Amino acid sequence: MKIEEPVKQRIIKNVFVSLFIYALPILLMFFTFYFTGQRPWLKKTVKTSQNLKKQ
Repeated sequence: MKIEEPVKQRIIKNVFVSLFIYALPILLMFFTFYFTGQRPWLKKTVKTSQNLKKQ
């Protein structure tokens, strides 16, 4: 069974739209880190229950 050309093109378009929607929040997060200069992965803070009780 062969897929009709318009259906094939619509499937391909929908795959790219879905990938873009999936990747958009990740890209926005990295652009935000780049423009603000934040590097949250460099901070080594450990929150334990003892630290929370002291506050």
